[in-house]
Amino acid sequence: MSDRHPTYQLDQHFQKRLSEFLENFRNSGYNHFSKELERIDQYVAMVEADNSERDDHDLRRTQKIEYLLEMTAFGIYDELNREAFNKTKETLIIVPDCLSIHDKECERTDHKRGDICKGCLDDCQAHEIRNLAAKYRAKALFSKRKLSEQLEFHAGKAESLGVVGIACVMMLANGMRTSREVGIPARGVLLNFCGCEHWNDQPFASQVTIEWLKAILREKYGY
Repeated sequence: MSDRHPTYQLDQHFQKRLSEFLENFRNSGYNHFSKELERIDQYVAMVEADNSERDDHDLRRTQKIEYLLEMTAFGIYDELNREAFNKTKETLIIVPDCLSIHDKECERTDHKRGDICKGCLDDCQAHEIRNLAAKYRAKALFSKRKLSEQLEFHAGKAESLGVVGIACVMMLANGMRTSREVGIPARGVLLNFCGCEHWNDQPFASQVTIEWLKAILREKYGY
């Protein structure tokens, strides 16, 4: 071993200890989140038999270990960004399309930098989030595919911007990585389940725990 290492240094036993760590991580994670992850293996087995011309087969076949990895990554990023997020003066809440009720009555406005909920349905959680954001003088917008461009646009109009992303397990940590790349501190709230067309033949509204979002805003702004 050399003493010339500015950060980390691997020794000859690293690979073995990494394998042991990964085995413990996988086993303890599956046990700890057994309720949350119990349907994934069955779902993957079902969609692997799907030979239709979909463009999201890889996403639908995501293995259970990847869910565990992204859940962990989300938790780490959320903690890393917490202090910096709380110091920002403005907040943008990114809402996924699947959170709105899939209904022809939806009156959201079409905007290049993020559609705006118009509060057309009282029992829609997108409407509830819009109202909550207004209480804290935050902005709530639906997500756009080019997330980096959406974030950079709104950051350019703010004195200092923090972001709260709401998304599924397979999207949230990746969105937080994008936010870090453009220099915006992001926190997040995971969807309780996915109702979008990627996972369901007949899409329905996803669901989020509003109290989780409230706690993030209260921590930053107070009551």
